[in-house]
Amino acid sequence: MCKKLKLRGFLFCLVLSLWMGVCPKLYGQLTVHFIDVGQADAILVESDGENMLIDGGNGADSSLIYAYLKNHGIATLKYIVNTHPHEDHVGGLPGALNYATVERGFSSHQDYNSQAFRDYKGYLAMQGLELEVLEAGSSLSLGESYIQVLGPLEYDGDINNSSLVLHLVYDQVSFLFTGDMEEGSEYDLLEAGLVPDCTVLKVAHHGSDSSSSYRFLRSALPEFAVISVGKNNSYDHPSPKVLSRLEDAGTQIFRTDVHGHVLAHSDGKTVEFSVSRNGSGSTVSGKEVSASVSPQKNSSAQGGSKATPKEAITVTYILNTNSKKYHLPSCHSASRIKEANKKEFSGSRQEVQELNYQPCGICKP
Repeated sequence: MCKKLKLRGFLFCLVLSLWMGVCPKLYGQLTVHFIDVGQADAILVESDGENMLIDGGNGADSSLIYAYLKNHGIATLKYIVNTHPHEDHVGGLPGALNYATVERGFSSHQDYNSQAFRDYKGYLAMQGLELEVLEAGSSLSLGESYIQVLGPLEYDGDINNSSLVLHLVYDQVSFLFTGDMEEGSEYDLLEAGLVPDCTVLKVAHHGSDSSSSYRFLRSALPEFAVISVGKNNSYDHPSPKVLSRLEDAGTQIFRTDVHGHVLAHSDGKTVEFSVSRNGSGSTVSGKEVSASVSPQKNSSAQGGSKATPKEAITVTYILNTNSKKYHLPSCHSASRIKEANKKEFSGSRQEVQELNYQPCGICKP
């Protein structure tokens, strides 16, 4: 009897050790779809069998969203999230609600005077759901993913600045979804110390120059950025200034106007991107073009590389040779420097400080 118990105990420990060895492989089932809806936003998140849709494009994209969910076998959504009530984010959500069963529906606002927003609430009601307002500090779970609501911290009447800001963490990889937030909301998050390092950044407001400030990017340090934007749009998005800031931060950029649907696949330690069009904008034999990449941030596992310190990032600064202060190019104080005392410098924070320059107290480069 004793021998049988010992054998059972041994077998139990063996099975447990094997299970623990396999368990980490359960990570690896996160896919984030940045759906090409032109000059709009729509993001599908699949995490370990649970699904969330963030925004749904314009009203004209409703059938596209319906078809996209159907083609990918997404018949249930744990959450549907409208980052803010503008039509290019809420308009196509009825298409999702026409196809998929939804557990909970969210927005940054309870009411907004537009037919598109009323339609969203109406389709939620058809499923017996009431619209819920997500507030900063709340959190959600999706499979093995943890989602923290970072903003908005203030509701100042600006709908873009009232966008929901979501930080999704999946083991050692994270995604920052920013809606259309602008510099005002970025500033609030920075002052509160709530801008996290992220592996992948959904660039705010389709790459508008009103967002993605140097300070914000220096804090988030994204390895990769995805811009949801329409080809030849009338807003000239993405702004060349934003593209330059992202390049200064060493961020690899994907764009829906260039690459079509952009998919990020992760096992919690690395990220692999696939796109539906190549860089010239043409479809590649109807197949996805893949590029495997490993994030430098949040990766302490084997094969991962260390995060790049902020001091090592090359940035263009404006120097005041008289006061010995250095500024970001967008800083108001930099524009007031006399031409005789103004000098441009490209390099890292460490390099500029080795030249005995001190950071501006306003732009805090």
